[in-house]
Amino acid sequence: MERGKISKRQLFILMLLFELGSSIVINLGMQAKQDAWLAVLLGTGAGVCLFLVYDYLYHQYEGLPLTQYVRSILGKYLGSLLALLYIFYFFYLSARVLRDFGDLLLTSTLEATPMLVINSMLMLVIGGAVYYGLEVVGRTGEIILPFMIFLALITGIAILFSHIFHIKNLLPVLEGGWKPVMKATFPLTVTFPFGEIIVFSMILPYVNEQAHTRKTGVKAILISGFILITTIITNIAVLGVAQASTEQFPLLTTVGKINVGDFIQRVDAVALSALILGGFFKISIFFYAGINGMKDLFLIQKKKHILILVASFVAVVTVYSVNMDSSFTSHIEIGLKQVPYYLHIPFQIGIPVLLLVITWGKKLGKKPSPGRIT
Repeated sequence: MERGKISKRQLFILMLLFELGSSIVINLGMQAKQDAWLAVLLGTGAGVCLFLVYDYLYHQYEGLPLTQYVRSILGKYLGSLLALLYIFYFFYLSARVLRDFGDLLLTSTLEATPMLVINSMLMLVIGGAVYYGLEVVGRTGEIILPFMIFLALITGIAILFSHIFHIKNLLPVLEGGWKPVMKATFPLTVTFPFGEIIVFSMILPYVNEQAHTRKTGVKAILISGFILITTIITNIAVLGVAQASTEQFPLLTTVGKINVGDFIQRVDAVALSALILGGFFKISIFFYAGINGMKDLFLIQKKKHILILVASFVAVVTVYSVNMDSSFTSHIEIGLKQVPYYLHIPFQIGIPVLLLVITWGKKLGKKPSPGRIT
């Protein structure tokens, strides 16, 4: 696992694929019913604000990942403890996303396959990619993104020609007022997927063109937000609010309804492959952040030790992903009602804002006081 460098283009691609990742698969913002797209729109705006905080903190300690600059801000001991908590947070989220995609494959195509086998295969590929470095993951993203864009365009056209898109399902707008929209926005769509972009605080030091990280990040968040909004509108327009709200994986159900002249149909397997690729990048980035944080915090440099580290956490994340929840229903329930409040808000909002205030305080404390006029 070398300290590879990526271009601003690769950063944009990784951020875009990461943001879509598992969020494009599940019922994002559906607590607001047909106004779910408004919740995601507001979440996108909040995500841009959060990224500006993360990018500002990074540029105050340029060249340092999150797990290093927290030690510069809080001191060696408290900073190291917080760095370790962030590392475990990234590993935990990699396990949660792995569980999402294990359940997706189990439900859609591999019903008779044990989840441990499915998740092990995914993590072995991810572990190999992470071991060989961020640059490999970035170059893979450059190859995969055009393929995913092509599939998305073809799928969108096929939905329109299937005459299954009914705009009336999105009406009336704001039937219940703004309250359901705001409840769906915070903390749910703010923290997932947009607040999760904090993981890129571990990746920004490895971008070649440092002056462009802010612009690149904002652009990736805005475009991913637009894609998510388009996906949610499509799901509701095709399935209706009631079905879109209850489906485990509404996008797959939507794509499964495509039928163009009894010739193009059952393309959900193609859509599934694109979704799995998105999951690969999201898990890879979380896992890379965790491994890189461990390597940095415990000064692990030798290749054989890094290999042992990667292999060990591949096993830990895989086993934990299978055993973390008793069922997919329980997994989603915890993901929506506990994780945002007890993990996402502190790690994505509370701690970064506190670090921002401390950084500002230190900068003000260093300003020379004006000389006295006598």
